[in-house]
Formats: sequence, structure tokens, C-alpha cells
Amino acid sequence: MTLADRVQVLTLVDQSTPSDQALLSSLVAAGDPDMTTSYRQIAGTLGLDMPPNHDDLRDIVEADVQGVHHH
Repeated sequence: MTLADRVQVLTLVDQSTPSDQALLSSLVAAGDPDMTTSYRQIAGTLGLDMPPNHDDLRDIVEADVQGVHHH
């Protein structure tokens, strides 16, 4: 599966995620550092604001992973 295909699938998966809940794609982004930028793209497509700083984005991914596990 190409990166573009992965982004498309993850965007479709997260389309129905309420805006107050963590995106499921955070699990993929946390497990694959190359997906961090794609996570920003997925979130942006869904209308969510992500910080431009890579370290801040990683913090959000980690917090979202915790949120997914908690939920």
C-alpha cells in the first residue's frame, strides 16, 4: 500500500470520529515515525488544527494514543 493509499484509508476511518475524541490514526502514527507528517495531513483534512512544530505534533500523537487506549 502506498503512503497516499494509507493516508486515504486512515482519513476514511477517522471521518466518523467525533472532534472531541482522539483519531484512531494516532495509533499508526505512533508506531511509524514516517506517518507523523501524514497524521498532520489526515487531521487537516478532517478540519483539525495541528501545530507546525514536529515535536509538538509528536506530543499530540502520544496524547491521542493515550486517549484511544482510555476510550
